[in-house]
Amino acid sequence: MNCDLHLVLKHCWFEKIKSGEKNFEYRKRSDYWDKRFLPIVNGKKDIWKYVIFHDGYTNITIKRKLISVSVSNKPNDLNLDCVWELKLGDMI
Repeated sequence: MNCDLHLVLKHCWFEKIKSGEKNFEYRKRSDYWDKRFLPIVNGKKDIWKYVIFHDGYTNITIKRKLISVSVSNKPNDLNLDCVWELKLGDMI
């Protein structure tokens, strides 16, 4: 896949990812995200190489390397039992 994954964040989460304090991003298990992430987890589709995070709906962005996408039931900042977990790498 040659495009980047774009995600819009609230300012507080954007700043935590920008500072390196937050190295995982979570998305709720839903039809919307399952449709996008299941083919990756099942090896049927290449993973995005980078995530571009948007500070709300502004032109302010940061780019981080995407290490992996997986389903997780570990504690997370969404306080949900089961989420999509995006492991983030270095800032680009």
